[in-house]
Amino acid sequence: MKEPIEDKLSKTGLFLRIALSVVFLWGLSGFLIYSNLDNWSDRGTFGDLFGAVNALFSGLAFAGLIFTIYMQAEAHEAQKKDIAINRRSIQKSMNIQEQTLLAMSEQAKQTQLTAQLNALNTLINYYNIQIDKPGNDPQIVLKAREKRRSLIKKIDTMIEGLDHSEVD
Repeated sequence: MKEPIEDKLSKTGLFLRIALSVVFLWGLSGFLIYSNLDNWSDRGTFGDLFGAVNALFSGLAFAGLIFTIYMQAEAHEAQKKDIAINRRSIQKSMNIQEQTLLAMSEQAKQTQLTAQLNALNTLINYYNIQIDKPGNDPQIVLKAREKRRSLIKKIDTMIEGLDHSEVD
């Protein structure tokens, strides 16, 4: 995640203030030692007193480095876990999308079949009207009965071709 520019500038400013403070204190200590101790042997002895402090600060800096590496390793592990969770979520989403696609495909087939059956039923109703209409030419009635029979056979063929699972 990217940090806003303001956050980066404030962190940089904080670092610069701390660094300048350390440099100022270092220079001030050198000036105070030089002005308060008259000879070089006293100054050297006084400086030797801080050898242990120097080792302490070096050790603390090293401990801080080790701690930082440890924290980065933990953050890396947490990131790995997040990525694994995201992968599982994406996989679940893909599976659901595949199931939805199959269901929609099946629904489209069912809709097409229903439309065909409705169209055939409409034609059969039309031919029934032609057959039952009083005063119709017997030739028209005969053709209407033949067409109605062929449509009924077509419906029977369509129904026979269905799986039992498609009818449910």
